[in-house]
Amino acid sequence: MLAEEYSNINSTPFLSNQEGKTISFINECLKKSCTPFKKASSQPNLKLPLNENKYTQIFIEQVEVFVKSHPNIGVKNQYSDTFYGTKGIPDFYFHKVEEGVHNEPLMVWEAKILSTSLGKKREKEYVIGDSKNGGIERFKTEKHGKGQNKCGLLGFVENEDFRHWNVTINNWIDDLTMTNTDWKKDEVLSEIEAAVDFCILTSIAHRKSDDINLTHLWVSIN
Repeated sequence: MLAEEYSNINSTPFLSNQEGKTISFINECLKKSCTPFKKASSQPNLKLPLNENKYTQIFIEQVEVFVKSHPNIGVKNQYSDTFYGTKGIPDFYFHKVEEGVHNEPLMVWEAKILSTSLGKKREKEYVIGDSKNGGIERFKTEKHGKGQNKCGLLGFVENEDFRHWNVTINNWIDDLTMTNTDWKKDEVLSEIEAAVDFCILTSIAHRKSDDINLTHLWVSIN
């Protein structure tokens, strides 16, 4: 069904006039991957504890199952910027599969663990971090997502619930607007869909030259 619905992307070299359908297809694959990911990441033969990179690896394996329904879209771990030379390396990215052509990514994603046990130094890492390496912060400073207007953050929710993290993260952003002019109140997250295993939110991040739209997919791992 997905392959049939998006088959006309095949004839569009840069997917430019298919962006809405392309992003919708990617988001649908991500959402469908949440339940299989929970099953795979809780296998009894895994060596615990799993860290952020290992959770991401398992998640991408599940995403690949659904992405394969479209012959012209792929997903890979880690993206090194070959077009703008930015130094940041997002945790995974979607790309067009095209023989003899290396295209800019369709969408890049950063992954973070949402946990109250990270410690004081790392507790706000989903938003801000040392050397401006927080999740949202990387997109604001264009360490990630330069040249794109739609990117995403994947959050592995280790404890508490989705509502807790939505309120907490928005409070962090509100606090930042009081002390840092780079942050604005309209950058808070808005929930658009919630289920047992996952929650989807959206936000906007203001950059120096333009804005970027962020999709936040949170998956419960507790």
